[in-house]
Amino acid sequence: MLATKTSLTIAAAKAIADACEKEAKSRGLRVVIAIVDDGGHLQLLHRDDGSQVGSVEIATLKARTAVLFRRNTKAFQDVIEGEGRYALLCIPNGIPLDGGVLLKAGEEIIGAIGVSGASDEDDGDIGRVGAAILASAK
Repeated sequence: MLATKTSLTIAAAKAIADACEKEAKSRGLRVVIAIVDDGGHLQLLHRDDGSQVGSVEIATLKARTAVLFRRNTKAFQDVIEGEGRYALLCIPNGIPLDGGVLLKAGEEIIGAIGVSGASDEDDGDIGRVGAAILASAK
């Protein structure tokens, strides 16, 4: 009747954010990084000096979208751009832009990261670098 689940720790969230920050700096970008738990609740927010204030909400929304819909936000963007399914622009409490990336322990979703402040492609790439930290963790 009861399940055991893996939880995202603050130490893991900090390591993920650090990896993202390093990647963003290597590209000369200033971004906001939001990490949420498996319920979409904000666990860590990192805002680079000089990053745009509006990216705080966008990064958080990207992370929440990924968790709530159990997929990376790039999947929504790809369908809109590839198939013209503009109805996806109306996702309640969601944003169909790359940069929302699931955080997994094996196949279990334990949270998500949202990155905002650069192009959608850069945001997504930076988020994927952070998510990859979990794949190497044991």
